[in-house]
Amino acid sequence: MIVNRRELKYPISEVDYYKVDNLFKDVLKEDKNNNCFGYKIRSLYFDSIDNCDYYSKINGEEVRKKIRLRIYDTKTEKVKLEIKRKMNINQRKETVTISREDAIRLINKDYSVLLKYNNETAKSAYNIMTIGQYRPVVLVDYNRKAYIHEENNIRVTLDSDIRSNEFDFDMFNDDIIMNPIVNYYNALLEVKFDGELFCWISQALSNLYTTNQSLSKYCSSRKFYENYIF
Repeated sequence: MIVNRRELKYPISEVDYYKVDNLFKDVLKEDKNNNCFGYKIRSLYFDSIDNCDYYSKINGEEVRKKIRLRIYDTKTEKVKLEIKRKMNINQRKETVTISREDAIRLINKDYSVLLKYNNETAKSAYNIMTIGQYRPVVLVDYNRKAYIHEENNIRVTLDSDIRSNEFDFDMFNDDIIMNPIVNYYNALLEVKFDGELFCWISQALSNLYTTNQSLSKYCSSRKFYENYIF
């Protein structure tokens, strides 16, 4: 699966979180997986031996990428392998579903498991990870509430309780200690869409005590690397 779209990101306070949550709950369709606090997402990010993806983001390069494994339940037998590419203001996400067993082998740097999948995304990930000697670098957890509008493929997400671990990469373990990426309430509003964004949504965003920023959960979660190694 390949998805192309634009993306806006806004760090928001707890007050604004509940404000926009109530607003979008009234005017957009809720994601079927939503519950009171949203649904859980766990992502394991990989980077090259010289952290090229981390530095491309830090240096503000217009063309960059991230590679990650993603699950929604630690008991799952299916795992998403995603390549997320940033090209100026546009986003492109390429996804292939792999087995739990193959995900574990990939975490252990056995890239050859990707060769069994007759899929262009798997082939691309294999080439990138082999040439760059990719390895897992940070595990990230958060809760997500999502709202959609079919026109212009609009998807609004509210991510909260964003936490990370830079040392334990067993993404199927429920007992991993995860640490908040910041010391205050941390939530992130993301708006993804094709074409143009409805003016009433733009107006709602303009009333928040925040601005659109080029944020990355991946880079924000690598605090140990940033503070003690970088």
